[in-house]
Amino acid sequence: MCDTSALLFWRTPPLARLLAAAPEDDPLLRHLVSPHRLRQLRADLANCSPLAPGARCVTHLGKAGRELVDARGLLATDFRGPVDVLAPSREDRRPSEVARPRLWSEPVPPDQLCPAGQGVLVVLPALALRQVAVRATPVRTALLLGELLGSFSVYRPPAPMGELLQELADASALVRYQGWQAGVDNGGRLTGLWSHPPLLTPGTVSDLLEGATSRRGVSKVRAGLELARPNAASPLEVQAGILLGTNSRRGGEDLGRFSHNRHVTLSPQAARIARQATCFCDLFWEATDVPSGRAVAVECQSIAHHFGTQSSVRDADRATALQMMDVEVVQLTYAQLVDARRFSVFSQFLADKLGVASQEKTGRELRAQAKLRFEVLVDWEDLPFV
Repeated sequence: MCDTSALLFWRTPPLARLLAAAPEDDPLLRHLVSPHRLRQLRADLANCSPLAPGARCVTHLGKAGRELVDARGLLATDFRGPVDVLAPSREDRRPSEVARPRLWSEPVPPDQLCPAGQGVLVVLPALALRQVAVRATPVRTALLLGELLGSFSVYRPPAPMGELLQELADASALVRYQGWQAGVDNGGRLTGLWSHPPLLTPGTVSDLLEGATSRRGVSKVRAGLELARPNAASPLEVQAGILLGTNSRRGGEDLGRFSHNRHVTLSPQAARIARQATCFCDLFWEATDVPSGRAVAVECQSIAHHFGTQSSVRDADRATALQMMDVEVVQLTYAQLVDARRFSVFSQFLADKLGVASQEKTGRELRAQAKLRFEVLVDWEDLPFV
């Protein structure tokens, strides 16, 4: 499994894969759900999968094609069509209802393959990204990199899986599993945002590019690395970072010397206000890197992961604590980001806080800005589909 299908696999929370495909006697499964509820989930997943019973599985893959059908429950965790599979030659490019061959003649090292379960192998995230980048723009590649280098994934489960995950959340049984934790709003509803350790680092991506024996996708991923930054915790942070950090020639605001989720240790007094010893700032400019000489933090607010009065109170406490640490705090909402005029005002305000002189954009820069915004402000769930 490769390409878009592989990226979808790596977006899927390990808990969802456990529920879909682990042995029924798995200790955690037995703790989470009853055998009857588990069998119901798996039957519903198999029936809603594009690889439902009766799918034509005669492919160039032979037995492997049938194995894909047999793994339909696992693949249905986040899956919408024929499985993207590696095709080493043009003769192997014979699509079916089961498989969508992706031509990739470059040898795939064994260390770039991982067992997905039920006889299926999946390429690792960096190679999957490179394959998608062949068809994607550098900006879309940067957005995907922002997620893979960040501490989040956006997961839209099929209805049967979504219902069970919500049941677990309602019962306070939605456990942190393999480092993945689901985001919920103040009403206890799943937001679709999952936090987890980064799947990639800039170093691992660069190493893969250096070892490539062909140039397919390499230039796009390199260009994406120039735009994306590690450690973002949400789509909004990635989008804001690219729009604010990219140089003006390419359509950005050229305010780029920042980092995502900078760790700030609070003083005892500030910690009392925040009711925590440390804070993480969504976008952070070090005092030594800006003309104003004062650190600046941009805090991103979105209904998907900052929702309701409880979060508002926590964010207000954090903002006060950071200001006690001589950090200027600026709030950015999703509504401000997507409205070009409001974002322009925000950018000028932020530039003033940083001590950066604002300059009127040229016609060419305005056109580049419109193009960049068009590419950045997209439906995040559909990013892998190119």
